[in-house]
Amino acid sequence: MAGKETSLRFTKTALTAIAPTDKRAWYRDAKTAGLALCVTPAGTKTFYVIRRVAGMGRSGNTEFIRLGAFTGGSDGLTVEQASSAAREKLRVLNAGESVRAASLTRKDEMTVGDIWAIWKSERAVGPNPDKPIKRSWKKDQRLYDCHLKDRAKRRVSEITAPVASKIFSGVTVASGPVEANHVKRLARAMWNHVIKHHNLNIRNPWTTLKDNYEAAREEWIRPEQMPALFKAVDSISNQNAADVVRLCLYTGARSGNVKAMRWDQLDLTAAAWTIGSAHHKNKRIHTIPLVPAAMEVLNRRTGLNPNWVFPSANGNSHISDIYAAWKDVLAIYAKASKMEAVPDVRIHDLRHTTASWLVGQGVSLPMVGKLLGHTTTITTQRYAHLENDPVRDVLNKITAAMGAKTVDTCDAQSDT
Repeated sequence: MAGKETSLRFTKTALTAIAPTDKRAWYRDAKTAGLALCVTPAGTKTFYVIRRVAGMGRSGNTEFIRLGAFTGGSDGLTVEQASSAAREKLRVLNAGESVRAASLTRKDEMTVGDIWAIWKSERAVGPNPDKPIKRSWKKDQRLYDCHLKDRAKRRVSEITAPVASKIFSGVTVASGPVEANHVKRLARAMWNHVIKHHNLNIRNPWTTLKDNYEAAREEWIRPEQMPALFKAVDSISNQNAADVVRLCLYTGARSGNVKAMRWDQLDLTAAAWTIGSAHHKNKRIHTIPLVPAAMEVLNRRTGLNPNWVFPSANGNSHISDIYAAWKDVLAIYAKASKMEAVPDVRIHDLRHTTASWLVGQGVSLPMVGKLLGHTTTITTQRYAHLENDPVRDVLNKITAAMGAKTVDTCDAQSDT
């Protein structure tokens, strides 16, 4: 600090009485730590906060923060206002943040668009778009484009928990509760990723939100509907997709695993299909027995490709999209069944169909869970309501026994 420095008790009278000298003079307040007044030779008086910042140079560095002018009138800061401002600035500094650095940091702060770019490059698509890290990355792209992209320039610090809640509520009203849940899960994952891997020192604003209620889907093909479905599958032109549908039903596997089925995963002699942990949703090795109907499908596909059971057009990978073919199946199925509208049956519902049929035939829930590759019994409990027939049989037996016992008692009483 250049020039003479004097300490005194800051009051309006004392500061007004200070006369300028031929050099810049500094005065420190004896009451408020860090508060100073700079008086120039021209007579200008300005309040400053002076603070020695540790770690800047060998013995630290002095930081000067201008608060405002003192004029003694209403057009400048009063002593009380300067003291209050100085205490607030020091509070920020004592928390370890330079006011100037905070201003610069805010300009360079990460935005929502930056978080999406990081997520897309590191967790969704990756360096090779032909082999994306996440199979459902296109869904992430759609959710971001539809619901978060308009906030791409917003700083991360501006997306607080109330703001996240407002976004979530808006999506719920505009696009439905399920869509809002998907947006929330994506945003929460994006924020968690940058917090963990890019040292973003904030609290994830999406973690406090509770999911909207989602009713469990009950769509599956009933026994009386199955003949019409198979006729529709047989009639479509894309028989590659038709075979995928058939194997989904015969194995209960996820359609993604069926489409990516490789010959080296199959033991046709033992009639078994082993999905490696790297390719299974639950990251566990999962073996599925192959019934004769599934073996028939596989046997007629041998020789099409040395690697893939369902090769893509160029043979370098597997088929990825059978959506259009599935829509054709549903349209033919609905027409044959004389339905008023095409049913909302998804390809994944074929997996539920297989499980539902198994439960309906009296197979225990643990056994169904083993076939489906569930890691917990809670997941399989969704099919528990289909066990009504065994329960009904037991009730019939005990009520019949009750009736027989009642008749025997009445007969015994009449004999006496």
